[in-house]
Amino acid sequence: MHCLDNQQIFHLSPDELIIHQRLIEIYGEDENRPKLEQSIQREGIITPLEVSTRTGANVVLSGKCRLQIARKLGLPVVPVIIGDYASAEEELNVLFDCNLHREVKTYFQKFREGVYWESKLKRQAKERQRENGLRQSALLNQKLSNLTDSVDENNSHKDSGSKINVRAAVAEKLRLSTGSYQKGKKVFDLISQLIELSKLRSADALQREFNRSIDAAYKFICDERRDEVLNVIENGEVNTIRDGLGLVRRGFRNPFRGFEIGQVYHFKKRVRPHLQICGRVIKITNEFIEFGFRNFKTNDLETINLRPQQVDAYLEEEPSMQERARIFRLLQKFGSIYPLRVGLTEMLNFPNLTMEEERFLTFIETGNLEEMIDQRPIEFEILSKNEKTEILVLHK
Repeated sequence: MHCLDNQQIFHLSPDELIIHQRLIEIYGEDENRPKLEQSIQREGIITPLEVSTRTGANVVLSGKCRLQIARKLGLPVVPVIIGDYASAEEELNVLFDCNLHREVKTYFQKFREGVYWESKLKRQAKERQRENGLRQSALLNQKLSNLTDSVDENNSHKDSGSKINVRAAVAEKLRLSTGSYQKGKKVFDLISQLIELSKLRSADALQREFNRSIDAAYKFICDERRDEVLNVIENGEVNTIRDGLGLVRRGFRNPFRGFEIGQVYHFKKRVRPHLQICGRVIKITNEFIEFGFRNFKTNDLETINLRPQQVDAYLEEEPSMQERARIFRLLQKFGSIYPLRVGLTEMLNFPNLTMEEERFLTFIETGNLEEMIDQRPIEFEILSKNEKTEILVLHK
């Protein structure tokens, strides 16, 4: 069956629902989804959660983030669709199918999904192979009994049992090229091995590099210095693949290396309770890295100075790439207007923008502001003429 497919919608309290453990294993305990949170705060939960009651409990198969946000916002009820599932395997089929097109997903999470899809498709491939064997056996028997018609019969069944290309099928589901999937699978397998060996520091560092770039992570695991770099990370000498390579190559490390103004870091714990989990690097001094955080109670910008060793966070892909490009274009156009320049520059210090701030950018882009600016010379000209008239009257 397919998730959310023509089923009745119920409304349950968030306290009555529990999240399927596999969702937590793949996507983590707590996710940062500011745009989804703003949407739910403004419009409520539009897409119902997919829930199974097979075990007697209300188990969420799809909608983990929606449920967590609902609990955070104190929503009394959430919309759910209750599916009729006969087994744990059927629940997993729906869980992975419903979360296949999740908007926010890291490469490591994608490849965790890939483990499931690869296992499932391999079973299908074996079944297809078995069916092909039976079909070929039947055709062979027919050929022996009727040599005249065997060629036509064989051709008619030639494509009916085509093989499943498991690697290509999984890559397509993960929205990756076959080449990227092949490279990523090798990196994922090494990370999994490190976790099994309890080498969690190096596993975490490689996972962060993997989430940043499949190609960069693959290039690293093919490097002859790979094991040496992973060892210095595991020993706590450095925290990142980049710093590990620098240490191995030159014998020293710069604690500020890797930090750049404009980067967004996802902290493992909130720096302060009222601040969002993500912070943007807005300044680097000889001693501190200055981060900009959004106060999620007031929406104000708050800055915090941290030493490199205090930054217990990993680098995120830019969450506001399009919005920042728009801000830079507006700064080029309206940079001579001081209040507007200050406001736009300040927006660049936030990890991400609110819906209201995006509407503000849209308003500036409408051209209304330019029209107002164009009117100013006319107003000044009228004002100048009136002043001259007043001066003449006074002299008379």
